[in-house]
Amino acid sequence: MVPDPAPTSGEAGFALPEAAAALAAHPRFARAMRATASGLASMYHGRHLLNWLMDDRGRMLLGYLAIYLHATRDPRDPSSGLTPTRIKALCTEFDVCSPGRAGAMLSLMRFSGYLAPDIDIADRRQRRLVATDKLYALLRSRLTMHYTAMAPLFPDGAAMLAALDDKFVDGALVAAMMKRYRAGFRLVSAAPELGLFGERNGGMLILASLIAAGEEDDTVPPSRPVPISIAALARRFAVSRPHVLKLVREAEDQGFLERPGPDMRVVILKPALIEAARRFFASSYLFLADSMREAMAVTERRRKAG
Repeated sequence: MVPDPAPTSGEAGFALPEAAAALAAHPRFARAMRATASGLASMYHGRHLLNWLMDDRGRMLLGYLAIYLHATRDPRDPSSGLTPTRIKALCTEFDVCSPGRAGAMLSLMRFSGYLAPDIDIADRRQRRLVATDKLYALLRSRLTMHYTAMAPLFPDGAAMLAALDDKFVDGALVAAMMKRYRAGFRLVSAAPELGLFGERNGGMLILASLIAAGEEDDTVPPSRPVPISIAALARRFAVSRPHVLKLVREAEDQGFLERPGPDMRVVILKPALIEAARRFFASSYLFLADSMREAMAVTERRRKAG
């Protein structure tokens, strides 16, 4: 029996390396990692314009930032809440994207029904927006996928998953995540080697597809060759074939992938990439667990206070 990976984080919410290593040694970690990788790839609904405006990490964080600003609005402060000015400032603070790209993404999110003008605001010059139920549902589906996969790894995993049914907890959860980001936490710090994938449009999704492509009796990430189709990956994640091919070649040059034949029908994930991916997923689970525990505690105190 593998001991529980506690404590999971320091005071500011940073995942401890020893906790990540312990979690990666959990007998059900491989199953959780495969489920998360498969879920990430299958949930993608991007478009070429979205990819042009922002990378995978940016699109994900912008949704969380919108929920955070919406959920933490102070009714006594008319300048608080979700405004273009405030979300652009957070995008700059967290190095998500430029203010111009943030503004373009906000426009697309309004057009798609994820954000709407706040009709209750007295001063229209504030241009405050609200997060719609559609945005909450989108992020909750993503979080449900993560917590469903990781629940067996933690003694309180089932409670974390059940808490996602509460919209109030959603706001508290995102606030806890942003608290850790403000303290300096970055998932990429756990596996800086994955920057090659994280900084490219569709890069992390392509990596997730390769991780999930292994056979059931293989390791996770797979240690045996896995099939790859440049054209299929390009279509699936709304990027060009030269973009995918360049990513694969650069990953090969950096010792992350190996192409055993000239036809590129299969690739082999090298130990450096396998180890980095395991660290990244373990740290992600610890971050989500730590954030959810704080969100549940905050929500419980609010309920008791009436």
